[in-house]
Amino acid sequence: MKIKVRAYAKLNLYLDITGRLPSGRHSLNIATQSVDVYDDITVRVLSTDSFGCRITCDNPHIPCDERNIVWKAAKAFFDVAGITAEISVDIEKHVPLMGGMGGSSVDGAGTLVALNELFGKKLDTDALCAIGNKIGADVPICLKGGTQYSISSGDMITAECAHNCVFLCIYPDFTLSTAEAYTKYDENPTVINPHYADFVSSIVCGSLSDGAKYISNVFTEIYHDRRIDEIKNDILSAGAISSEMTGSGSVVFGIFESAEKAGVAMDILSEKYHDVFTAYPVDCGVAVVER
Repeated sequence: MKIKVRAYAKLNLYLDITGRLPSGRHSLNIATQSVDVYDDITVRVLSTDSFGCRITCDNPHIPCDERNIVWKAAKAFFDVAGITAEISVDIEKHVPLMGGMGGSSVDGAGTLVALNELFGKKLDTDALCAIGNKIGADVPICLKGGTQYSISSGDMITAECAHNCVFLCIYPDFTLSTAEAYTKYDENPTVINPHYADFVSSIVCGSLSDGAKYISNVFTEIYHDRRIDEIKNDILSAGAISSEMTGSGSVVFGIFESAEKAGVAMDILSEKYHDVFTAYPVDCGVAVVER
């Protein structure tokens, strides 16, 4: 048996830390959008005698052993579903590493969906998200996809809003430490941004571009990194209606009203930055592309 899935990356349109949960994780005001940057994941069933997960990847920087989230997702899925199997998983990597676009989470989400399809959809979406949440906080977000925002309980709600914009992304030649950012927050907590409700209302009642003026990322404030600020300013100067870093970085994106305007900006920014690309909103997190 074999299946190939396409697992889409996400951009954080809004990210703010509001405290800590009983689990020890930080509580967040968060909104995300799936985009058409993706990893392709091919899963094959080799046998049903014992558990095994052989991982290959076209990116040499990705560990292909138990450290990989794919291995963790496979083991967790089989434990919950009560299945024993040895599988091979090949990752065709396109999502930037350590970029804040869910570079590992998409692979965990894709693996869960692929295995559930291969073994007869034994688990529903909620069950898959519950597994995903145990191996990575962003895995359920990447699994469900589309436009999502958090509510006070911590649950993510899907918003059906107009995708009347194009994202232009810059993947700089440096990465940032998520652990260091959270440590800085714990040492000196930031004030909660008061505009989250305004942002949610804008996208729920309107469109992504309506919410553009409210996009925010607390990590930009925590890092105080001049390089990120420079990229944001360059994107705005190139015609974006808004710009922000995604996740814990280091990818920075701008929101453009049209593909034409994004294309003009890409030509301008490519003269200064090596890795510049457009990304379009998509409505799903993982799609089956081949059986």
